[in-house]
Amino acid sequence: MQYANDSLAIALALLTLLVTASATADALEPELTSAEKRLLDAFAGWPLQPPADPGNEFSGQAWAEKAGERLFFDADLSSSKTISCATCHQAAKGFTDGLTTGQGIQTHVRNTQGLLDVGLQRWFGWDGGADSLWAASLRPMLSPIEMGGDVTTIAHRLRSKPYFEPALIHADLLDETATNDEEVLVLAAKTIGAYLRTLSSAATPFDRYVSALQKNDLEKQSQYPKSALRGLTLFLGESNCHVCHFGPNFSNAEFHDTGRPFFTGVGEVDPGRYAGIKRVRQDRFNLLGEYNRSDNHNDALKTETVTLGQVNFGQWRTPSLRNLTHTAPYTHDGSLPTLRAVVDAYADIDPTRLHSQGEAILRPLDLTDNEREDLVNFLKSLSAQ
Repeated sequence: MQYANDSLAIALALLTLLVTASATADALEPELTSAEKRLLDAFAGWPLQPPADPGNEFSGQAWAEKAGERLFFDADLSSSKTISCATCHQAAKGFTDGLTTGQGIQTHVRNTQGLLDVGLQRWFGWDGGADSLWAASLRPMLSPIEMGGDVTTIAHRLRSKPYFEPALIHADLLDETATNDEEVLVLAAKTIGAYLRTLSSAATPFDRYVSALQKNDLEKQSQYPKSALRGLTLFLGESNCHVCHFGPNFSNAEFHDTGRPFFTGVGEVDPGRYAGIKRVRQDRFNLLGEYNRSDNHNDALKTETVTLGQVNFGQWRTPSLRNLTHTAPYTHDGSLPTLRAVVDAYADIDPTRLHSQGEAILRPLDLTDNEREDLVNFLKSLSAQ
């Protein structure tokens, strides 16, 4: 009987130690260094006010935003009358579609990007193939892969829509005999661009934590999940994620080769930024063209000065890390299904498989399973609850 009692006492003691150790580990809250706290100031100030859409004289005007919202959900912009912008950019999914790659008239080779906070970008699309939000809105309408429309058909349908008539009046395009179809199409794209500029995401647990830090509000700081805080220290430190995913929008708005595959099939490649630069320079709707009606001629400088080189092959735009819980799967080809898969892919990166022009900052990280989960929880804290 004494032996049984002793065994029970030992078991209870061990259980108490395990529970205490677990609670202690969970309570561990890394202390941010003063340098890290100063660095976090660069991530503060959310939400940001997007700049005016370059070359879009209707950007910021309520009537244009209203017309653009109606067009965004109108399937008549597609050749089949079955596909609208909202077909692939669904609000409930962070304005994505949840698919590996987009599905329009045909199947796309790229993942559908979310549209929340899209107005903060400098270049648009995974490869930056558009230099304005309105030009990026126009391209899918004419793409045989996406919506499959043509200028004449779309313009005819637009002129027949009562809700679009006020836009035609504002743009002085109501007289069909005095305007061409392309001007009507550009007007539609500019109103959609005006609407997209209004799509912004709400403050997140991370934003509230940074605000609490700046105000020295210890109570609100304590509400930030401890695992997310440990992930934040990794994000700012060992992983170097913040070098590219920098600022309030968690993106430097540039393009990088991070070793992600660019083969789309046997003998087929998606060259990324290399193709994007070629396309934007050849696009008649770019900011160097006649439809840039902005008074700010500096808008076109980026398009005029962008250069094309072999280094651009396999580069992709650095996406924002906001709203990730709503926008799976991830990367330009949708090949990473979960946030854990993203963390694992970069933590376990094989340097020998990096492209010749790949980012030198990338290296394998010796992260434990718990550290990887901490990074995942930090990334989750960048989405509004």
